[in-house]
Amino acid sequence: MRGRYERNPGRIVELSVGGAQDVLDLRWRDEIAHVICVTLVGPPRASADLVNAAACVAFVQWGAGEAEAEAEIDFGLGGVVFTLPASSIRITAAYEDNFSGSESAPPVRVGAFASVGSGARVSLLTRTRFRGSTVDPAAAVDFEVPPFAKAVRVLGGDQATRALRLELFSNTGGAPVYVVPIPAGADAPLVDLSPDITTVRMTNTGAAPLPAGARAIFQLGI
Repeated sequence: MRGRYERNPGRIVELSVGGAQDVLDLRWRDEIAHVICVTLVGPPRASADLVNAAACVAFVQWGAGEAEAEAEIDFGLGGVVFTLPASSIRITAAYEDNFSGSESAPPVRVGAFASVGSGARVSLLTRTRFRGSTVDPAAAVDFEVPPFAKAVRVLGGDQATRALRLELFSNTGGAPVYVVPIPAGADAPLVDLSPDITTVRMTNTGAAPLPAGARAIFQLGI
């Protein structure tokens, strides 16, 4: 790759909550898409100061010629690997502020680098959206569906006592496309998303508030 790209081929940065920095910015001198293997370097599994690494998100832009696509990918503990066909790729790492007031959030170190080729990728790519405050009984919260999402699992509270209803919308001004009840004690299902779904609404149908930290984990089809 020497002599074939401009800007930086990858680096490690330190982020505080709410911060964002570019970690990869590659541009081939031609406009022919190459198979690029990208490694996101996430925080390691470590001490009592360990932060949920899903709060660190890679905003990825890639393309060839005039065409460009975007995706949002969780760094995860240790990181993930994925491949893309591209003549240019830019990744910005962001440390999202999804913590309750009682949680401390130390700085984290994340990064990315790239190489040519498939890399035999096996990582499951996700994008997690959090609810940072409690959800009262009968209250509802919406999770925006990220680009390339193909399925979602919604988690919140103690499985033995919580009860939820998921409504999936293509237009929140109308009726849901389909509804998935999750009774107390039942496993949180992995729900397939049809291409027109833009919003997942979670309603607390239980008798007690859901604590802060409810989340929608979207699986990506990249």
